[in-house]
Amino acid sequence: MQLPWLKQRRTAQGCLGIEINHGRVWAVHRTQRGVVSSYIAETDESGFAQLSEWVEAQGLAGSPTVVCMDSERYELQLVDAPPVPPEELTDALSFRIDELVGAPAADKVLQAFPLPGDAYRGRMSMAFAAITDRAYLKEIVDFCRDSDLQLEQIIINELAVLNLLASIEPEDSVAVVRLEGSSGVIYLYRDGALYFTRQISLGTDDLGLSSLNVEEGGLSMQPNSRIDVLALELQRSMDYFESQLGLGAVSQLWMMKSDLVDVTDALGELEERVNTPVRLMSLESFFNRQEDDRPLTASLAVALGGALGYELGN
Repeated sequence: MQLPWLKQRRTAQGCLGIEINHGRVWAVHRTQRGVVSSYIAETDESGFAQLSEWVEAQGLAGSPTVVCMDSERYELQLVDAPPVPPEELTDALSFRIDELVGAPAADKVLQAFPLPGDAYRGRMSMAFAAITDRAYLKEIVDFCRDSDLQLEQIIINELAVLNLLASIEPEDSVAVVRLEGSSGVIYLYRDGALYFTRQISLGTDDLGLSSLNVEEGGLSMQPNSRIDVLALELQRSMDYFESQLGLGAVSQLWMMKSDLVDVTDALGELEERVNTPVRLMSLESFFNRQEDDRPLTASLAVALGGALGYELGN
């Protein structure tokens, strides 16, 4: 399921996917071969200036581009869906922007998509509403215009990850977990649709993971880490998926590669606590064709999900 704010067109030079994460910019250039190059902003770098230089240096001007918004710059709310066809859902809910976010509707943009009919055992009709500042969208549009990029879509992280799953095609329901330094998020998907998302109140810093460059590898779990707390938060979300949404047990949990550290050593301990198979969400064999073998960590993976959305939509 796409969340297109702009129409799509197809060209032959591949696609540029961009992820904005806590103000930093990450990007991948995907062709039919896979991801052939990528960009990671410096830790203290914000904005698009350096990315523009990279785009020019890589000869990517004119490329179809999909931008994944910074999760800090939009809200995703679960709301009652009015009794209208799916194509009219956004317009119907746009009248409620003032009520949903407490801000003037003129300053906001809303895009909505329905939950599948089997959610909540079919007893309720619900929808997700993504709401962001109109001025923020203008910043993205202006950057793409100034960099001579062909902006195709502006999407949210939740649907970028869904695009990754659509390409991998898991057999059953999947929980995808993304951990930042002090926070995280869990996404729950089934049969090609997003059903649930929830913020997590702790991250890699809380788990006692060494702050090493992920390309260098190597970490150890510190004693008395908060892995139990993380497991409890994840279990609550999966229990909600099973009991409240009525969709059965989550079949597997995939941990996205952290941008900050290697989380591999935490997976076994986590699996013991949630009683669900836990795996690292590795995209390397599917998509990574970079000469320097830079790993597709979470932010690059989300950028890739954006690029895949363009491909899947055509």
